[in-house]
Amino acid sequence: MPINQCPNIHELVVCANFFVRKNNKYLLIKRSSKKTFAPNVMHPIGGKIDANENPFFGAQRELFEEAGIKVKNIKLEAVILEIAPHKEIMANNWLIFHFSGDYDSGELKTSEEGKFIWLTSEEIKQQELFPSVQQTIDYILNPSDGTVFATFEYDENHKIIERTKKIDKCVV
Repeated sequence: MPINQCPNIHELVVCANFFVRKNNKYLLIKRSSKKTFAPNVMHPIGGKIDANENPFFGAQRELFEEAGIKVKNIKLEAVILEIAPHKEIMANNWLIFHFSGDYDSGELKTSEEGKFIWLTSEEIKQQELFPSVQQTIDYILNPSDGTVFATFEYDENHKIIERTKKIDKCVV
């Protein structure tokens, strides 16, 4: 790369989510039926990262704001790039950080975002999940796997385009 070349500027929505463990179950949220995008879909707890906030702290902030709980033994499980080639349907590309952690403290509260549900790893795999989460859930829930890096491109129907699906592991 030539010296002093202009960098590529990426337009991304950055998001961070938590898979919270307690008593061999994970806490997820069934998204509200009032959600515009993906209503009633099961998802880890989290959300968009604030400007100038890193994903590690943003994920913890989102978890506490939405669910009222804190975690310990935090591990980065997956980094997912979702590419939206049809800007009129899906406005932005997303860079998503999925963390896991053990429940530490706090009282679970209710949320207008949806309903919190504790599920075993097998129960999670039977749920309707976001397509990128569905493709990576086995890696995310396997404690012996390292961090997963995945890229998914979507079509106009919010389906993953198979030819662009790529999953890599950074082994611990």
